[in-house]
Amino acid sequence: MSAIPALVERFELVGRMAVPYLLMSLLFVLNIISLSYPLNGGVKVPLILMAIYYWSIFRPSIVPSWFVFIVGIAFDFLGGSPLGMNASIFVAVQWIISDQRRFLMGQPFVMVWCGFCVVAVLATFVQWFFFGLIHFQWTFSESIWISLVLGVSLFPFVSVLLYLTHRMLPGQEGKFRSQR
Repeated sequence: MSAIPALVERFELVGRMAVPYLLMSLLFVLNIISLSYPLNGGVKVPLILMAIYYWSIFRPSIVPSWFVFIVGIAFDFLGGSPLGMNASIFVAVQWIISDQRRFLMGQPFVMVWCGFCVVAVLATFVQWFFFGLIHFQWTFSESIWISLVLGVSLFPFVSVLLYLTHRMLPGQEGKFRSQR
């Protein structure tokens, strides 16, 4: 009879561990879809960048470098970007944020948010620069600014979803966190 509770506990563990990846998949799909309005080429909010940033700080085991690279390659392929551009940006963000993890974990949310603002601006600038190199034309469109403003504005809401997902995960020692 003890095998059945152990099996149920394993299914619960697998289910809990799948939730962050399901949320990241949803953010990935929403990130691929661009918001269009008249007279504009489309706005892409950096949703997957938010997830990579958050998990690199609070649970880096969820987003190892190889996983971030694969997500970036898939993002490039499906989003029409040059293959490897977003992959290299995502991996660089993951490495830099993982290096600053101890500092960022002890900060209030406002500082984590400011950190995301810096990351989003730098990532957008690098994307703009690479696109300029490819097309030999560096024009700064308003969709870039709108993407940045939306990304920075939506980060608190997306981070609440990521935080709730984080609370569902088992603790570092393998036991579930208490749901107060």
